[in-house]
Amino acid sequence: KNSIEEELQGLQGAHQQLQVSTKKLQISKAALDELTKTSEGTRMLVPITSSLYVPGETSALQSCLVDVGTGYYIEKSVAEAQAFMDRKIELMANQTVGVRQAAAIKGQHMQQAMQVLNEKRFAAKQG
Repeated sequence: KNSIEEELQGLQGAHQQLQVSTKKLQISKAALDELTKTSEGTRMLVPITSSLYVPGETSALQSCLVDVGTGYYIEKSVAEAQAFMDRKIELMANQTVGVRQAAAIKGQHMQQAMQVLNEKRFAAKQG
């Protein structure tokens, strides 16, 4: 029972992490879409850290750096970056479905284990 609970908690954690990562990618894609629509020379605040911003201006956007994981960045055209993010979002959506299905199966196993334990307890009280 305990190992099934631990596995179920792990799957639930993985599901939450996939949802957070998917949301971050969707936000990044939306930001890139907005930036491509922004006219050149538009003044804006550029984040340096999560709490530090400096003034800046937009320029013609030809390419951007894309985080491909484990600290590696690759320069891609805007269209390539958008396609990359679309593929990652789709991949995470598929993984989320798989994790959700695995969690449902583990949940069923948990219910079955609990039912067997309850039956054994009831039999022990009767016997």
